[in-house]
Amino acid sequence: MSEQLPVAATEGHSAALEPFEWLGRVLAQFAQGERAIGQFCIALDLPVDKGPLSSLQLICNRLERATDKRCHTLLRRIERWRSFRPLRHLLAHATIMVVHDSTGNRFFLTRHLPLNRHDVTPDRLWTEDECRELLRVATNDGRSITDQVRNLMQNAAVIAELKKPDPGSSPG
Repeated sequence: MSEQLPVAATEGHSAALEPFEWLGRVLAQFAQGERAIGQFCIALDLPVDKGPLSSLQLICNRLERATDKRCHTLLRRIERWRSFRPLRHLLAHATIMVVHDSTGNRFFLTRHLPLNRHDVTPDRLWTEDECRELLRVATNDGRSITDQVRNLMQNAAVIAELKKPDPGSSPG
């Protein structure tokens, strides 16, 4: 009854990641940012006929010229989110598997079928720390873009400023 149970200290890592859950969560977070950008395009009366990102450069131009510092904050977040586009493409079209090295370390391997015989899209080996970091960044970006877009859309003066066409652009 009074038997002592062994107690072992746990390392700083949380439970092991499940590869498909990780992949789904990362892509969902990227999609959350994309959806918010699409909603922002609609609020600014910009075209979305080719998808929510068809007016991304116009949004970035308008945010850059805006006087409100919140627009510049959103622009920086969108630029970081945008920098992950090749990685999002890789993950959206990759197969994923778990591999272990000779010392037992666990990795995720993403493999991408080539688009044609000249495609050099690389396979990628991910450590669990890299996976967690990408999920953290994607979560922060998706949430931040959504929150910032929502806040800007509630400010009629900022929306009116952002609806003005870029100087020198021809009317649509």
